[in-house]
Amino acid sequence: MAPQVPSIQPFSQPEVLSPASHKPSRRPISKADMNDGFTSSEVEAAFDSALHKWQPRMTYDEVVIGSLVPGPGCVVVTGRVVNSYDQTMNSKMPQEARGCLRVIVRDDTGTFAVKLWYAKVDYQLRLGHLVSIWTPHISSGESSSLALQDAALVTSIFPERDNSCYFMVQENSDEGVLCKTPQGYRDGEKLDGLITLKNYVDGGPEVAEGKVLVCVKSIGGRKKFTTEKGNQTQKVDVNIFDDTADATLTLWGRTAASASSWKPSYTILLITNPSFKGDVRPTLSLSQSTRVDVDPCMTDAYWLRGQAQRLTKREHVNQPFPEGLFDVEEAAESEVRMLFTLADIDEFARAAPAEHFIGYLSLTAIELNIYSLYQRNMLLCTECCGVPIFANAITTQCKQCEKDLTLRINPRLVGLLVDETGAITSGKLIWSDEAWEQLLGRNAQELAAATGNVQLLKYLENRLLFLKLAVMFGWSEEVGKIVVLRITIV
Repeated sequence: MAPQVPSIQPFSQPEVLSPASHKPSRRPISKADMNDGFTSSEVEAAFDSALHKWQPRMTYDEVVIGSLVPGPGCVVVTGRVVNSYDQTMNSKMPQEARGCLRVIVRDDTGTFAVKLWYAKVDYQLRLGHLVSIWTPHISSGESSSLALQDAALVTSIFPERDNSCYFMVQENSDEGVLCKTPQGYRDGEKLDGLITLKNYVDGGPEVAEGKVLVCVKSIGGRKKFTTEKGNQTQKVDVNIFDDTADATLTLWGRTAASASSWKPSYTILLITNPSFKGDVRPTLSLSQSTRVDVDPCMTDAYWLRGQAQRLTKREHVNQPFPEGLFDVEEAAESEVRMLFTLADIDEFARAAPAEHFIGYLSLTAIELNIYSLYQRNMLLCTECCGVPIFANAITTQCKQCEKDLTLRINPRLVGLLVDETGAITSGKLIWSDEAWEQLLGRNAQELAAATGNVQLLKYLENRLLFLKLAVMFGWSEEVGKIVVLRITIV
């Protein structure tokens, strides 16, 4: 019997599954079934656009802030953060934004504002940070909310939701030299609006665009507070000073973290339009119109840092005379003799800190301490083993190392010296042995021998008081003090 050939019907019949085939698998899913070769961090990065490495899709022109104009255009701007604060949220905020930072950015040519919206990224900004902003649009500033007159432009970016913009903090690649020159500053010229801290405390807030240049003296601890709305905030008090006064700079909120990178007696701050309160102690703070330049590149900043560094060092009780630094004979025989005032010396030292020069001063001695130092056995002094040593004798022995020492005349023997522009307090000058002999009419050994005659010491003090002195002086940054080379009693 021939085999039967199946027809097409059996092939078109629906397959009947057994009841067992409808039962779901009860075998638990193992980790091997879920291992697709991706780590958990990679999976998270795939769903979170904020973690993607940003790649520009368009061509961005690198421009300076001073050349920005309102309107569309892909540009990248680099500058320093001079102020930042949380902006109040409103109904126009982008979808899913958790907050907005108002960041004031400045370079050597201008200042502009950045509205930085954020959702998951926490921007840890500090004053002085070098940042770069990629943006497709620049707008005119809002006069109602933007208090800075010279930051008339603003850009609003949301890097987590818009791939055409980006905000980057260049903390690792910052060499500390870019965008450090204050706007409008020229070498050798005074910065417009710059006043001393004392003058600002006495009435500086009334000056438009008033600026103070201060050095960080000490940094207080960070304190946390809870506002009336239940928000957490923090505060840091920074003690600041210049050569005229001391004050406190209070940092609130996000700017409080900036103080962690500042160094006492080194970091210089140029503060423009600070808020001021002077109830008990002068206190400065940051408002929306304030700008803070950290370590600006300017001559006054270098001078103030050097002054702060000298104050941290304990002064030698009788600093040795710098032999060979000044050519006294050449200056004495020169046909051109420059007459300075104390204010002139201050101005020259600030303008050219690395230069040393010789000139003449006309000073009046209105205070002498010859007799009082004699009574305290301190007419002559020196220092050994880090210990000041005083005596009314030319020689003595160190009690620490038992070394024989030769003492020099105590510089505090001459008290206050004044001219028409300023004054020098006791002990702030370095005297040569020749200058002492010209002033007192005797050298150190003869002065020590005169201690047996009290009447002679009193006569000498009364004779020199209120006399006009023509002083040949020298100045060098290496010494840090005015050096008295020669004296002529007029």
